[in-house]
Amino acid sequence: MDLNDSINDENSYHDNNNRINNLNIPNGLKEMLIDHQFTIDRLHDISPEDLSITLGIDASVARIIINAVKELHDEN
Repeated sequence: MDLNDSINDENSYHDNNNRINNLNIPNGLKEMLIDHQFTIDRLHDISPEDLSITLGIDASVARIIINAVKELHDEN
């Protein structure tokens, strides 16, 4: 990996974190998503049931996250 690849990876990481931080959900959930390296695209494609199992959270909380992702996606 050269310096440009490293910079691009770092920029991509920060861009994703910024997009996650734009979700209309509590900060603790945003941190959990970032810690688990979720991207908006991955969250857009995952079911609430799979998200709840992956994160070990209640299905209703997973649905809140997925709905926030859809709202963000619809705005863009």
